[in-house]
Amino acid sequence: MKIDIITALPELLSGYVNGSILKIGRDKGIIDVRVHDLRDWTEDRHRTVDDSPYGGGPGMIMKIEPFVKAIRDLRTLKSVVIMPTPSGEVYDQNITREFLEMKHLIIICGHYKGIDARIEHYVDRFISAGDFILTGGELPAAMIADSVCRLIPGVISDIGSAESDSFENGLLDCGYYTRPPVFEEHEVPPVLISGNHKAIDKWRMADALERTRSKRPDLFEKYKNN
Repeated sequence: MKIDIITALPELLSGYVNGSILKIGRDKGIIDVRVHDLRDWTEDRHRTVDDSPYGGGPGMIMKIEPFVKAIRDLRTLKSVVIMPTPSGEVYDQNITREFLEMKHLIIICGHYKGIDARIEHYVDRFISAGDFILTGGELPAAMIADSVCRLIPGVISDIGSAESDSFENGLLDCGYYTRPPVFEEHEVPPVLISGNHKAIDKWRMADALERTRSKRPDLFEKYKNN
């Protein structure tokens, strides 16, 4: 899996891709995640990436030329270009699984009031992190890279851990506990220390169902109707 992230603020992402799960995957040679400075595709001496909007109004608009040059330099026949935007599909685990099947993701990060709208002609998928506004596309880009890469065998030590996470089967995951068995009068559910793995599996499924029903009734109804 190769992921190229294009941003005018590479310092916001360089620390993230060089740490934790993404670093492990890169060190093992399983994934190739790179952060590119959008200004490398500018041609003026000030390395300008934004300008005022046609028609007036507050804020600055990111110029289309550097993004298109970057996309064309990085794109191959196997590439999928992704743009985080409030108008995109709301990102979920199903989309994560779709991206997992891709060979190469190029993620472009807008900023300020966004990218010149003509960029839509050069993008394959538009992804929303949710119904709220962020300063730029860097956080969604990190979210996409992390969520996809952690599902690749070998990136995390136990792929079974990822496959049992929330949303993988349409439910929230169950609660998990570790030592001590009692903390300030709060006990670990006895079944979890019983050694009865069949009973533990049954408890975990029941807990996942109850957590989903109480915390995400929308997911619970969807699960019931499938």
